[in-house]
Amino acid sequence: VANTIGDGSNTYLLLGPIGTGAFGNDVEEIGECFREVLDMPMMNSKGPIRHAFGHIWFVSIDKWKNDAFEHILSQK
Repeated sequence: VANTIGDGSNTYLLLGPIGTGAFGNDVEEIGECFREVLDMPMMNSKGPIRHAFGHIWFVSIDKWKNDAFEHILSQK
């Protein structure tokens, strides 16, 4: 889920643990996929996609998944 009020301010991105529950995908592997995409250059820009958002949150009911994603996404 992404949000903006239309003028580029108040932007946020909500990510979730897609595929890490019933499908059994590895949390670290999914986190790395998110990080890889967020580090890609934005269209017509030299900056990464992550810079388009003021806030990026990972939301899960499992604290350990939140912790894992926070660690992965905070890496340079």
